[in-house]
Amino acid sequence: MKIIHALEEFHESKTPVILAAGCFDGLHIGHTAVIQKAIDRARAIGGEAWVFTFDPHPAKVLMPDRAPPLIFTTEQQSRQLQQMGVDGCILQPFTIEFMKQEPLDFFDNLCTCIPKLAGISVGEDWSFGRNRAGNAALLTKLCNERGMWFNAHEAVCWQAERVSSTRIREAIKLGHMNDAISMLGRPISTIGIVEHGEKIGRKLGYPTANIAPENDMLPPRGIYAAKLRVGQETYTAAAYIGHRGTFHENEPQVLEVYLLDTTDIDLYGQHVEVSYIEYIRGDEVFEDADKLKDQIVRDIEAIRRTLS
Repeated sequence: MKIIHALEEFHESKTPVILAAGCFDGLHIGHTAVIQKAIDRARAIGGEAWVFTFDPHPAKVLMPDRAPPLIFTTEQQSRQLQQMGVDGCILQPFTIEFMKQEPLDFFDNLCTCIPKLAGISVGEDWSFGRNRAGNAALLTKLCNERGMWFNAHEAVCWQAERVSSTRIREAIKLGHMNDAISMLGRPISTIGIVEHGEKIGRKLGYPTANIAPENDMLPPRGIYAAKLRVGQETYTAAAYIGHRGTFHENEPQVLEVYLLDTTDIDLYGQHVEVSYIEYIRGDEVFEDADKLKDQIVRDIEAIRRTLS
């Protein structure tokens, strides 16, 4: 998949281009429905399917102190788009100047930079341009005038409510992994580099990988049935998010992962991804290391049952 970092960097395509446009925080099942429509249309006319989105997310610019944490990183989003079959992605820088464009100017710029633009797919509530004055109704009119295909996809619902990034963030905060997975269409995951830690887990007989997260948000503190991906390999795992209160007071939060079925792998310095399959229990403080070890045995048994 091609990735460019500004609309003006688009190099003319030899085939028609169908564009899916939106913020796409999390790439949930509503977002993927919009994008899949673009892919289907592109394949039907022998063209290319591209995604137009923003980096950083507009909220990071408009309200930096109150912007919600993003569900996935740009790297994770890009990999998911590639797996969907998207041909290219435009990661448009979002700036105050860009925001001030009139809707018609934005549309004209799209058509200028992508001469073979043959269609656009958006969510029915997507807005664009100065004061969010552009909407699906205006895009319908503009695309019709140019003889372009247009799709305003209706909201996708789960449990009788509209799927949104806000709902998913709330599910993650509450530890409702199954709800989040249902709305995302895939597990919540964290990427990061494995760093050297204090080797407390190794002393207990359960060596863990200490991961420095790159994501904005993590699930609540506790133990999770998980999977760890490094390169092309995936391993069953137990994940811990917490402050290791049994051994320390006021320690920063850590993410540690114990691989259930292998110890013969050196993860230090590796870039890994942890997927959270199910919440097992909350973070607890134990009287001593022996009590903690007893609980770890029970946790691993529960995780094996879950992952089986």
